[in-house]
Amino acid sequence: MSPPPPPWTCQLRAVVVPALVRAPALRAGAFAVVDYADTPVGAYREALTAVALGARSGWVPWMVVDSEASRAGGREGWGLPKELGVIDTDLAGTGRAPTSARVLAEGVDVGVTARVAAGPGLRVSLTAQLRQPRRGPAVVRFTGRVRPAVVVLEGTPPRGVRPGRRPGVALSGELLVGAPRP
Repeated sequence: MSPPPPPWTCQLRAVVVPALVRAPALRAGAFAVVDYADTPVGAYREALTAVALGARSGWVPWMVVDSEASRAGGREGWGLPKELGVIDTDLAGTGRAPTSARVLAEGVDVGVTARVAAGPGLRVSLTAQLRQPRRGPAVVRFTGRVRPAVVVLEGTPPRGVRPGRRPGVALSGELLVGAPRP
């Protein structure tokens, strides 16, 4: 059975930290662990690195998910390099970002712990473009709340992401990933 085509609207909680990702040159980017509660292919978790191509565009060179349906949908719909892995998250209650996670994939064994600021957070609406190789750009829109966090990465993270303690953010809200334009 084929996965549903784009666009996808998803409810998520995530922890994101800045990173310098080698792709192939060193570029500004981010590492994220995401827990999707509701998507067109059901609930699943993913971890990814994203590389900034401009102020509001980027591409994803590495991504693991714990759902075969998500893997198939991401590859077919957007050309995302989704691979299967094991991702465990510990949620700190309804509406809150993951406070801890563990990601196991080929060459990656990283623990993520986030101390997230209390309170409702800042309401945001952000729009960017996903620009995967051999695909047209796709609009990505996040609407929800963002809160500051202190994030600790321990173990072996994906290439270009260094372990250690750093500032990050916790996100909760809705993500729309549009269809790639021709």
